[in-house]
Amino acid sequence: KAVVSTQSTGKSHGITVGRVIGVSKLKKKFKELEAKRILCNSYDCFLVDERILPIIPRWLGKCFYEKGKAPIKVNLKKSDITKEISEAVKSYMVANLGKGNNISIPCGRVSFDNEQLVDNVNAAVKSLCKNVKPGIKNVKSVYLKTENSVALPIYSSLAVGPIKIS
Repeated sequence: KAVVSTQSTGKSHGITVGRVIGVSKLKKKFKELEAKRILCNSYDCFLVDERILPIIPRWLGKCFYEKGKAPIKVNLKKSDITKEISEAVKSYMVANLGKGNNISIPCGRVSFDNEQLVDNVNAAVKSLCKNVKPGIKNVKSVYLKTENSVALPIYSSLAVGPIKIS
């Protein structure tokens, strides 16, 4: 914790770690919903050691996931913590809350150039196919959309055989 909490850890990459909160402090100080909302609005992203990631969702509550600030896992046992943190800050944790079979994955910002956006979309689709069983066969379509645009299809699967309706 001490290495991560120092301001100099991330300064070389333009990243500063604002605060390190232990699990016991999270349980005590951020029990109430209003305290969790204030914490959620106070920071841009939340990083969690991968060893404790499974227990964190019940202590953070759904407000973090609804606002797209799900905690991103980092491996604090690695020797180069600065690199691990900078990669985690650039990534995005997707949490499907069970509200349907559609998943929205943010892949870029307006400030990104076309090459960065293409790389991010390709990486997101590869990661999605790796985590969805049985891979691309279970992905029906992929659309690209900005905040104010219509959804543009970039992939659509074709039915291989007759569909059985029961």
